[in-house]
Amino acid sequence: MSDKKMIWGFLVHLNTSAWAAKSDTLQFDESAWEYILNESVKMGINTIILDIGDGIRFASHPELACEGAWSRTRVRKEIERCKEMGLTLIPKLNFATTHDAWLGEYGKMVSTTPYYQVCNDLIHEVYELFEKPEYIHIGMDEEGPTYYKDFELVIYRQGELFWHDMRYLLDCVHDTGAKPWIWSCPAFETPEEFRKHISAGEVVVSPWQYNALYPEHFTPITSREAYIRFYSKEPYKSMNLTYVEEDPFYVTFRREALPLVNDGYEVVPCVSMNNHCDWNSPDMLRYFKENAPEDKVLGYITAPWFATKEENMKHFEETFKVFAPAKKEIYGK
Repeated sequence: MSDKKMIWGFLVHLNTSAWAAKSDTLQFDESAWEYILNESVKMGINTIILDIGDGIRFASHPELACEGAWSRTRVRKEIERCKEMGLTLIPKLNFATTHDAWLGEYGKMVSTTPYYQVCNDLIHEVYELFEKPEYIHIGMDEEGPTYYKDFELVIYRQGELFWHDMRYLLDCVHDTGAKPWIWSCPAFETPEEFRKHISAGEVVVSPWQYNALYPEHFTPITSREAYIRFYSKEPYKSMNLTYVEEDPFYVTFRREALPLVNDGYEVVPCVSMNNHCDWNSPDMLRYFKENAPEDKVLGYITAPWFATKEENMKHFEETFKVFAPAKKEIYGK
């Protein structure tokens, strides 16, 4: 696959209301946005995945917008500017119930007629607003009982209702002409159910994990105080882990990632410096380049997981510092 066709992406958060509580004011600095765009061009990145949340004043549902949200005119100007820079803007709306604070009251109406209508409206509006993008990212990660420890109101779908709503959202995206893009959680946590309900070719999956993949690069738990504290608690304490990559999450990733792509599902693996693991990017690119069918790996994205704010510049700098050399080392581009 040529470099022109591959996705080399950077995940940018227009606001942070997909993470926890709904933010009243846009958490976004123009200076950080400018840095990310300009550095992306320098580093050979060609795609910006824009996590929108309540950061746009939608025509269909202006009540969702936070203070300072971009107007539709601003969105179109940014799309045009990015095009001139060689960057494609892909919209992301996370509909997972762990990450839908941006939906406001509608997030408390999950799986109801008003909820379905709002989801449909927003998906169709971003398709039109973003000038018919090839993909629309709908998130759908980390939904289930294990993720709600700190939530005051717990709402989640399970069983057939989860797959019913997943199907509805996928169909909304397909109806626009775009292809839906999701995180890998449903595919890895319930692989048989995922294959039963979603066929290869109808969705793009982003397998994500933020540590090493090769044993010679594994991270000792004793290497960081944060890891020592985290793995000293149950259920991890009883596992007697030596390396972070022995965590069941990482074991599941290594068990499920390649079978998924070898079964024909298209993937865009996601890396991050969120865990400060320098081996994450090179290991991830090498892992899929050497072991997965070339035509099923559509590209890669990197996700800093910090608000687009001036105070987080060091995290963006760290991201570029690792991702770009890994891209050059593994793909020679």
